[in-house]
Amino acid sequence: SVYSAAQTDETTGCESVSKTDVTVSIITVQPPTVAETTQTFCEIDNPTVASLSPSGANIIWYDADGNQLATDTALVDGSVYSAAQTDETTGCESVSRTEVTVSIITVEPPTTTESTQTFCMIDYQTVSPTIADLSITGTNVIWYADETSTTPLPLTEVLVNGEDYWAAEDDVTVGCMSASRLVINVVIIDPQTPTTAEVAQTFCVVNNPTVGDLSTNSTNVQWYADETSTTPLDPSEALIDGEDYWAAEADETTGCESIGRLQITVTITDTEPATVSSSDQTFCASEEPTVSDLNITGNGIVWYNTETDTTPLNGDELLIDGEDYWAVQTNQTTGCESSERVVVNVSLTDPGTPTIISLGNEFCKIDEPTLNDLNANVTALSGGTIKWYDAYPGGNELSLSEPLFEGETYYAVETNSENCSSLTALEVTVTLESCDEYDVEIYDGFSPTGNGVNDTFTIKYLRELYPDFEVKFYNRWGKEIYTANASKPDWNGRLNGNDNMAPAGVYYFIIYFNKNNRKPIQRSLYLSR
Repeated sequence: SVYSAAQTDETTGCESVSKTDVTVSIITVQPPTVAETTQTFCEIDNPTVASLSPSGANIIWYDADGNQLATDTALVDGSVYSAAQTDETTGCESVSRTEVTVSIITVEPPTTTESTQTFCMIDYQTVSPTIADLSITGTNVIWYADETSTTPLPLTEVLVNGEDYWAAEDDVTVGCMSASRLVINVVIIDPQTPTTAEVAQTFCVVNNPTVGDLSTNSTNVQWYADETSTTPLDPSEALIDGEDYWAAEADETTGCESIGRLQITVTITDTEPATVSSSDQTFCASEEPTVSDLNITGNGIVWYNTETDTTPLNGDELLIDGEDYWAVQTNQTTGCESSERVVVNVSLTDPGTPTIISLGNEFCKIDEPTLNDLNANVTALSGGTIKWYDAYPGGNELSLSEPLFEGETYYAVETNSENCSSLTALEVTVTLESCDEYDVEIYDGFSPTGNGVNDTFTIKYLRELYPDFEVKFYNRWGKEIYTANASKPDWNGRLNGNDNMAPAGVYYFIIYFNKNNRKPIQRSLYLSR
């Protein structure tokens, strides 16, 4: 259409005589077309606005709020996007827009209960574990060497210890793969074959060796009856002489065993028992016999309290009357004790302790008693011979003629026909103060003439019965002329004992007993010349 334009004066309102013609052309731009109003994408492809597929040129996209979108804007699942087409020459945009609904498919990655998966090399022997052996839950799993790799790994790929493997789920129905991947860490256990310095091991019968006694340099070993057996042996199983046993190293955490096994050959040896001349052996109790005194023939003899005891006895352990003692012989080369023990029953002989009659230890010093007098009061319990000692044990034997001493202790020991002495001696402490039937005898004079007869004034038994005595002598005028006591002799008739001879006549004396509160006695005597 043609349109004419006139101009009007604003003040007067007059219009121009001539008019200008304008021809109008309206450009209509068609909206773009789409083959699918709902377009589907895979999450893993990270779809953007540029991924939408309309038919047209110079397409401009808008969100539901009418905001123009850049081509690298990420698509959102379920959102509606509007497309307008633009005329390239005029820049005119289509009045109407074409809507596209977006659907983004998310595929869940595979799952597993074991993010670290362990494999025992022994389970595969000559064929190593591969990706196909990984345990995973998924429908169509694709494996990769890392999280971003686009090169799938074949299922025959051999697993490497310590490596990570990444799994994606490929949904062939929708043609999408999971955007995230599941990682599995692989641990491959391949213990080394056990070693030992002794491939031939010897054991003693007496020790009842078991599989648990076998020795290797490894700390966690599983034993088998042969090289290929799959049934482990119980550690308590008894070893068999001449048999071979096979050891596999076992990983303590996983239980994986070594592919190779160590062979051990077992020898079980015994030692001949010792021999005894008599199973009943007798000893003197007083000699304090010990285990080392037992009579036996053999090498490396070891004694025990019982037939099954495992604690050896010390050689200096005292023997016990009536007890049994069990001996083994030890092989000096192998160190093995004989599995058979010989027994010795011990008897300890004790003649017993001699007995003494009532008051048999009491004597009077006046009688000058000897050990023979004491011996007469003692009886041998078993009819043996009695010997006396100044101490027991370890004292000196005493002669029966030995004089007895006040307060001294003597030890009586009986020796029987088997030459065994009393284990416990009879201890006798002697008193020489039992002199009730005695008293001093006082004479009425003496004659100190030097003829060897009655030359001193002696009071019989005084010195023996009253050792602390004093006798004071006085002349008729009461002057003291001599004192006799335990350390000074009887009076010899001289003044002061060593001065001039006292004249013949009457003298007086007082006896001080100084014992048992006995009162002094005063008497007179006649000194004759």
